[in-house]
Amino acid sequence: MEIKYITNRDLQNSAGQVKGKVRVLVLKGETIANIDLTCPECGCVQKKKQEFKLPLDLQCEKCGFKVKLQSLRKEIKKK
Repeated sequence: MEIKYITNRDLQNSAGQVKGKVRVLVLKGETIANIDLTCPECGCVQKKKQEFKLPLDLQCEKCGFKVKLQSLRKEIKKK
């Protein structure tokens, strides 16, 4: 099992508090991302699969909170 892309990040809610997490795993030769998401807004834990393409747009199924994951380089440049 070779990994093409992996990330494990903390997520902020709309108030700026770190309350959520996301883990994304894409295996080599696949285009589907396996995603474990804990929504920072409502705390709902979800497992999903979706097409992998950066930036990765995620949305909570329960409350509709949107998360956009960019590459870490772009995220660091913003700060």
